[in-house]
Amino acid sequence: MTEEVVSLADERQKRSPHISGAAKCLACQHRWMAVAPTGTIWLDCPSCTLERGRFIAQCEAEGPHLHCPCGCDLFYVHADYIYCPNCGMKQDSPSCT
Repeated sequence: MTEEVVSLADERQKRSPHISGAAKCLACQHRWMAVAPTGTIWLDCPSCTLERGRFIAQCEAEGPHLHCPCGCDLFYVHADYIYCPNCGMKQDSPSCT
């Protein structure tokens, strides 16, 4: 009987690079430590199981950041307006914090 030998180094290479860090669900506000392949935008929330999780502070930039009153820092741009994907509020002037 011949058993297959799996190279751990090869398996690590197939699965990398990954990013890890604090994450928050935009639906239920659950927070957790997440690991995902580089480039992942939305994460599956382990609490509510919705794909509404985001890494917190994905980008290190200097200066103030725009936030919706609900606390979300992600905005979608429509041809006529900007809105928050978390609460749906149209943004006339997001607050800087």
